[in-house]
Amino acid sequence: MAKLEFGVAVRDITPSHPVWAHGYANRTYPSSGVREPLSLGCLAVSNGENRVLFFALDMIGIRYDICEELYNLLEQETGVGYPNILISGSHTHFAPALHGTTSSKPEVAFIDPDLAYVRKFKKKMVGAAKEALDNLEPMRIETARLPVPQVLFNRRTVRKSDGMVEMNLLYPNDSTPYTFSMVDDELAILRLVDENKYQAVLLNFSCHPVTGCSPDEDYYRFSADYPYYARQTISRAWQCPVLFTLGAAGDAVPINRKGDCRERIGEILGQTTILSERLFQNDASDSLSADSIVIEVETIIKTDPTTAEAEYEATRQEILKKGEKKGETYRSLMNKFQDRMMVCSRARQYPKNKTKLHIQFIQVGHTVFVGLPFEVLAEIGLKMKQQFPNSLLVSCCGGYQGYLPLAHEYDRGGYEATSSSTHFMVGTADRILELILKRLKKGVSSKEKSDEENQPCI
Repeated sequence: MAKLEFGVAVRDITPSHPVWAHGYANRTYPSSGVREPLSLGCLAVSNGENRVLFFALDMIGIRYDICEELYNLLEQETGVGYPNILISGSHTHFAPALHGTTSSKPEVAFIDPDLAYVRKFKKKMVGAAKEALDNLEPMRIETARLPVPQVLFNRRTVRKSDGMVEMNLLYPNDSTPYTFSMVDDELAILRLVDENKYQAVLLNFSCHPVTGCSPDEDYYRFSADYPYYARQTISRAWQCPVLFTLGAAGDAVPINRKGDCRERIGEILGQTTILSERLFQNDASDSLSADSIVIEVETIIKTDPTTAEAEYEATRQEILKKGEKKGETYRSLMNKFQDRMMVCSRARQYPKNKTKLHIQFIQVGHTVFVGLPFEVLAEIGLKMKQQFPNSLLVSCCGGYQGYLPLAHEYDRGGYEATSSSTHFMVGTADRILELILKRLKKGVSSKEKSDEENQPCI
């Protein structure tokens, strides 16, 4: 079997003009300042017969239909197509989107993507892919899995009094009323080494990039959030590019997110990586394979597109005509507007109340990357790792389609397990997890499909 070859390229994707940032719906105008620049990293891998492209982007996520456009573009330009292309968003809440978004302000409502920015992004993405493929050289893989428990907690805190979830965006001052759910605090690292030096590093960590979110200071400045400082810390020490992917962070957030916590969390991850240099293990495997499972799923909200559009527009016009924008009546109407806008958005995405989901598997050496187009809750990633320690979950990958909680979470309530935060029927996550575990047991390169794979939903 041929030795693995790797190539890497990085591009700055920070907008050069004002663009709407995606992550907080209460933004009321485009962002223009820059606190930390945004980047696109591309890692190319080849064994002489098969080629794979990893993209790590400073974006909240890229919707599945846009990912399909990018897959087609990259295949035309490089010859590498899906499932050999992995596109992952770091999930920073301070970057533009390539798809349409929404604002809770009725005067704004639906926001179209900035076409000039999208064109520049595509050009940079193709350029990075070509450069990474042109730079392919033999390298060996070294890996480390390091616990970093001191920076994150599960915001789905469970009340001891009734067993229900109460979301705490910040670690509670008084933690005694709560039971804390699990998080995946493992920092997973792949380091690529040639005969002379380190050539690239790939990180995977499961904590929401939501630091420094003061409306007065940071809502309107672009930022890669804490992954920027993790990358910079390692890059300065080892003189190589660093890419970041998000793990199962749907319910995992920083213990402290205010002030300079963005820098501190990134530095902790970076310094932990550097100080653990002697713990890296050589990966002697030359395995390289890519595959995907396609399943059909039903939406959790059933809509009629025509009705959804009409009800949204009627409510929007009603609230725009309101003279006094305060009081209980106005707040009630705003809640109604936001609900109608959400339903309308779902109707536009899923006009038939069902869609196909892709579960992506890419094996490089002994490590298997499992890509899901969701904000995946920690329990799912941990269950996968417990059975298959060499697996890594990549969230916001190949799409951006809401949260993914297991079925039992809906009974406990909480933001992440509601119809406004999840796109698909209760039980979808359980089905996906079962398919992942079956596929990992078979092996990524296996083409034998189980009875449930590539089948419609029931």
